[in-house]
Amino acid sequence: MAGGFLCLLLAGCTPRDTIVKAAPSSSLVGDELLAPGVIHRAIPTGDSSGVDVIDNDLTTSRARWSVQTHGVASVNGRIVGQSYTPREWLTRTHGLAVVNGGYFGQYEDTEGRKDFVGLLVQRGKVRHAAPPLTGQGSPTIPRGRYIRSAFGLTAGGQPSIVWAATRPGKPQLMDVYDSPMGRPRSAWRVAEAVGCGPMLIAGGRTVVTDSRERLVSPGLRPRTFVAYDRQNGRPRHLIVGTASASDFPGLAKWIAAYFPRYHQTRAEAAMCLDGGASTQMSYTLRGTLQSPRETGVTVPDALVLLPTR
Repeated sequence: MAGGFLCLLLAGCTPRDTIVKAAPSSSLVGDELLAPGVIHRAIPTGDSSGVDVIDNDLTTSRARWSVQTHGVASVNGRIVGQSYTPREWLTRTHGLAVVNGGYFGQYEDTEGRKDFVGLLVQRGKVRHAAPPLTGQGSPTIPRGRYIRSAFGLTAGGQPSIVWAATRPGKPQLMDVYDSPMGRPRSAWRVAEAVGCGPMLIAGGRTVVTDSRERLVSPGLRPRTFVAYDRQNGRPRHLIVGTASASDFPGLAKWIAAYFPRYHQTRAEAAMCLDGGASTQMSYTLRGTLQSPRETGVTVPDALVLLPTR
C-alpha cells in the first residue's frame, strides 16, 4: 500500500479511543545508549507489545535529525526521489537511527523512484510544494480549504511541528496556520521539513486532527511519530518513534504520558508521519545495525539521526 494511509483517507470518521498496543519487532530490550544524549527505548505496554523510541536530548547530544532524500527530480510533472528502505537509508548516511518519512504516491518507475506527497524542504529550499488543499466535506467536516501537519527543523536543529502550507503562486514561501482549517498566522522559516499528519498534540494540548486533515485511518495500525517537549522556552527532548498497532487517540495519550514519566516535562507538540507498511525503524548500537521494525517497503524520504562534531 503506497504511502501508508493514502488508501484509507475517509473524511468524517473518528477513530475510537484505544490504548496503544505496539510491539518492538525484536525484543523488549529496555534502554540502550546509542551515543551521548541519544537513547533507544523499547517500552512494553503488555501482551508482548510496546513502542520503540529514539530519545534525543537537544542540549547535550552531538546528533541531529535530518530529512534525507536522493536524486530529487521532476519527471512527467511529478517530483520524485530514489527510494530505499529505512535500513538502507541508515547505511547510506552512516547515521545513528532512522525512521520512514512522509507520504508518497502510487507512482514508481523502473529506477525505483517514487513521488512525494506533501511538503518537502531541504537546505532552506522547498523541493515539493504543498499549498492549501480543498475538501468536499462530510456530515461532520465542512467543505473548504484545509492544511496538513508538517515537521520542520531549523538550521540549528530545533524542531517545529505545525500546520503549514506553501503560498499559492509563491511555492518558496511557507506559512504556519492556527488550525487545519484556520488562517495563516506567520511565516514558517525552517531549513528542513516533511509534511504528513495528522497532528496529535499542539501547544501542549491533545488535539488529534485526523478528520480535519482528511487523514482518517481508524483502528490499530502501525504508526510513525515525532514529538518534543520544552524547557526554558526551547525544545529540549525530541522523540521519534514507531508503534506497531495503535490508533491516533491512543498514541496521543501515550506520548502525553511519556514526557512526564521520563523527563518531568509535558509534550509540547506531536504528529504522525507515514504509517501502515511504511512504518519502519533502524538504529546502530555499538557498530551493529538493529531494526526493531522492518517491512522492506522503500520510501523516497526518511528522517535520519546524524552524528555531529
